[in-house]
Amino acid sequence: MAEEKTGNFFSSFLNNFLNSGKIRSTDESLRYNILNIAILAGGLFLVIFGTSVTLEGNIPRGISDYAMAALCFIILFLLRTKLPLQIPGGIVVGAFGIMCTMFVSTGELHGFASLWIFSFPLLAIFVLGMTIGLIFSVLLLCAVVTFTIIPGLAGISYHIDSATRLIGVYFLVTLLTVIYEQSRLIKDSRVSRLNHELRVERDVITAMKDNLPIGMFLMNREYIIQGAYSKPLEDILGTDKIEGEKITDFLTASLKAKERDIFVDYLKMVLERQFDAKMLEDINPIKEFTYTNNYNNRSKIIRTVFSTVDQGLNDFYVLGTMEDISETRELERKLAEEATKRDEEMKDLFQVIQVDPAVFGDFIEDTEYEFDHINEILKNKSLSAKDAMVNIYQSVHAIKSNALILGLDNFSTKLHNLEDVIRQYRDGDDITFENVLHITIELEKIMKEKDKFRIIIDKIESFRAATGGRSRQDQYVLVETLFKACENAARTEGKEVGFFVDQLDETILENGPRRVIKEVLTQLVRNSVAHGIEMPEERKESGKESQGRISLSIVRESNQIHLKLSDDGKGINLNKIKEKALELKLLSKEDAEEKKNLLQVIFSPGFSTADATNLNAGRGIGLNLVRERLKELHGSIKISSEPGKGTCFDLFIPGDNADESKDS
Repeated sequence: MAEEKTGNFFSSFLNNFLNSGKIRSTDESLRYNILNIAILAGGLFLVIFGTSVTLEGNIPRGISDYAMAALCFIILFLLRTKLPLQIPGGIVVGAFGIMCTMFVSTGELHGFASLWIFSFPLLAIFVLGMTIGLIFSVLLLCAVVTFTIIPGLAGISYHIDSATRLIGVYFLVTLLTVIYEQSRLIKDSRVSRLNHELRVERDVITAMKDNLPIGMFLMNREYIIQGAYSKPLEDILGTDKIEGEKITDFLTASLKAKERDIFVDYLKMVLERQFDAKMLEDINPIKEFTYTNNYNNRSKIIRTVFSTVDQGLNDFYVLGTMEDISETRELERKLAEEATKRDEEMKDLFQVIQVDPAVFGDFIEDTEYEFDHINEILKNKSLSAKDAMVNIYQSVHAIKSNALILGLDNFSTKLHNLEDVIRQYRDGDDITFENVLHITIELEKIMKEKDKFRIIIDKIESFRAATGGRSRQDQYVLVETLFKACENAARTEGKEVGFFVDQLDETILENGPRRVIKEVLTQLVRNSVAHGIEMPEERKESGKESQGRISLSIVRESNQIHLKLSDDGKGINLNKIKEKALELKLLSKEDAEEKKNLLQVIFSPGFSTADATNLNAGRGIGLNLVRERLKELHGSIKISSEPGKGTCFDLFIPGDNADESKDS
């Protein structure tokens, strides 16, 4: 034990000495270590050399060596101050360079002197860095070249071969040092960048692991949860005692024994990678399950995913994730309820608007009478609970019967269900206060449904009174139908289209062939959206507004009805019609040269220039239907189109059809 303490003390002392007693980065620490060792070794050698030459009688040289040794020890002290490495290092390198220059100038290159010169670039670049170190190395190179090449400057005359070898070896050492240092700098830069990326990635993963509302964890082959799990897992499982526990231990209150066995078999398949990831996800027996906390029996809906992680050397773990989706499922349930409620309201609205207002008003009055009667029953203390249930049942049944006559299916169903409850209470042995309260609450809900009916019928009556009669209602229905047809087609096609009514003679809708007018105009509107109006980007490139325009007018002209529907789209592509007509053999090559023939062929059954079939185009039935409906009324159609500016359909219906009944 004492030897170990002594060893640790010596190691700590040596490390502090070599690092000058400071904590630095690995690279800087290495530079300090080398510089300390080099200065210490150099100082000791200089003391030895100085003593040797002094004993030989060369006192000036001895003094010089002692001075250099003293400088080395001074620099050892400076290295332990707050001065940056470049200052004491520069002094060392400068002094070393001067000494090397002296060796060259005096010709004292015997022994280790030449090796010291060759080591100068290594020391200079390593200690001072690439730029400053290279400057010092070049300065010494210049000194070596000067004293060895120019005659008379050095204490001896250098032979050209010796000078060349000295200069060449020095230059080679300098070049290799530069290459090595540059390579090291590039490597260090890459390593630093990779370390930074790893730190960033680690921080991101840590942030995701701890901040995302998903519990992540690793399990070994025994399905024991490891320590590196995300914090949200504790909230999901309802405990912080997770590490070292088997996953199945948390599922004892949630799954039956057989279900847990199936889950364990599934985890084996995950570890052994028996199927691909998608298949394993699909067959997960607890992909979504109700988790019950073992400690407080609270339940939540959990979604899980399991996959395999290779830790290296075929050491596989299971990566599991758990997400609490209870709120999501509750929201989905509420949204589904709201959607069902909206569907019922729309169905009720549809049913109400088909009932004659006078008849419906009578129904509302009868219903309110029955509800008032029920209120009187509930207030009557002299009636027994059973008699009260009988009377309430009769009133509810009367309301239901009236609702069925008017076709109010949703309203009738709710009343029918309430009848079942009342009958159950009525036929029971004892009617409690809770039973009566339940019936009262359900009756309140049904009364609110009745109030909605009254609001709807009041709006319809108000609209008819404000518009002055039936014809304006027909006008509203037609325009709304065409607007919706345009809107739905534009949404499907991904286009922006506006529908506008320029003129509309309401008497035509009142007395004319309203059904045919609506049918043919609906087809033409959808056709204009699908084939005429361009995509927003294409329109902008052509200098148009991104939103296309479809305009309609319905007027009387002499003894005929004139329907005009136009768009500001790209116009009819006659070349495309020609290609399609020839492909389908609807026209001969000679007939296909005539514009009027091409405009007629678009009304042929099954003809379409659309590249794909959708709800608005592609089957070739729309324009054919327009022609057939007009033919039934002995009407006609005229088409005018200009490339890049749009298309106009003019439909003419003979005047004798203007006096037909609305149902024609």
